[in-house]
Amino acid sequence: MAICRLPQFCCVFSLGYLLATIVQIIFFSPISPNALYIPPISSVAAFPANKKLQSVIKLGEGFLENPEDVSVDENGVLYTATRDGWIKRLHRNGSWENWKRVGGGDTLLGISTAKDGGIFVCDAEKGLLKVTKEGVSVLASHVDGTKIRFADDVMKHRMESYISA
Repeated sequence: MAICRLPQFCCVFSLGYLLATIVQIIFFSPISPNALYIPPISSVAAFPANKKLQSVIKLGEGFLENPEDVSVDENGVLYTATRDGWIKRLHRNGSWENWKRVGGGDTLLGISTAKDGGIFVCDAEKGLLKVTKEGVSVLASHVDGTKIRFADDVMKHRMESYISA
């Protein structure tokens, strides 16, 4: 006889639980049903005008084609990878130089200087390169048998270099 009342007990318990949940939501909910007031955007800026960037000298304007990244070596020479495949450098006297042509367009991305001279370059197609006075060498094109598909930044950590994508 107790087995026959089990479905009835489950039904009554479920209805009681549902009723208690509805009462809790309606009367004791911490969420207010009032509409949130968002003030209109003021036409007057809250901050004073800042035009300091208007007086900045743009390095390489007219000489560099879409530079992607910059790095400065220990001698103060600035290197940049450009979208035309060149590594260009800015000497301390302000003169630019087409230093090394590395590859085709739109593939040179991140660069970082190496302690022993030269720079590390991330090429989106070739992987991690090292560029020195002698030329260009590929340091890594595959990792664990998988081709590096889009190397876009290189960073130095202690004595090693890593690629991030």
